[in-house]
Amino acid sequence: MSLLANMCFAGEIPWFMPTPLQQARVELAYSRHVNDGSHLQEIGEITANGLYKNKGKALFRSLVLPGSGERYLGKKNLGKAFLISEIALWVGYFSFRTYGKWIKNDARTYASDHSGASINGKPSQFFVNLGLYDDVDQYNDAQQRMRQFDKVYSDPDYFWYWDSDANRRRYERMRIASDRAVNRSVLVLGGILANHLLSAIDAVWQTHVYNKKIKKQAGSSFRMNFQMDGYSGAFTVNLQKLF
Repeated sequence: MSLLANMCFAGEIPWFMPTPLQQARVELAYSRHVNDGSHLQEIGEITANGLYKNKGKALFRSLVLPGSGERYLGKKNLGKAFLISEIALWVGYFSFRTYGKWIKNDARTYASDHSGASINGKPSQFFVNLGLYDDVDQYNDAQQRMRQFDKVYSDPDYFWYWDSDANRRRYERMRIASDRAVNRSVLVLGGILANHLLSAIDAVWQTHVYNKKIKKQAGSSFRMNFQMDGYSGAFTVNLQKLF
């Protein structure tokens, strides 16, 4: 089954789009030969292949920047949703990290002021112990009872003595709040990864749907026959759409 449209005119060939889909690309292959020395005939074929979107390209774009694969397919609203989610997640990530760092610095400064502890160059476990025991003697006694002599603090640089139990408890709450903020930032980072993967999967699926729609609308092929009269200069264009 075919649809044949003949257009005869002089001077120029009009632009033809084989499908109403916007931004469709047409792949046109030409072959030429001279007929009887007086006419030039050009035969071209426009196929639906040039209209299809590439799944690999959509996948790669969404993996790099969520939503870009959807925009490549013309799904602007869907692409915007993934992009907004990406921005919101990164804002959340940096917010938790920044807040956790602020609280950690405040907590350690507070511990230095109220326990006399030296906070420079200490491992993270030291700050945990600092919030669990009133002083270094209490901590060392607990380690010796558990036969963990390698964990006993003998260096004076690791000594501390809280001025009150209430201040020690307050420091411990601050330290825990800092750790929670950092842990939440890690969860948000997982959400960012998931957003990239979901966008990539969706982009591949949307490409499948898009190409299926193109195949249905565009049919198998278009054929155009260009013919120029060497004497009058007139052009004849024959368009054939195959189903």
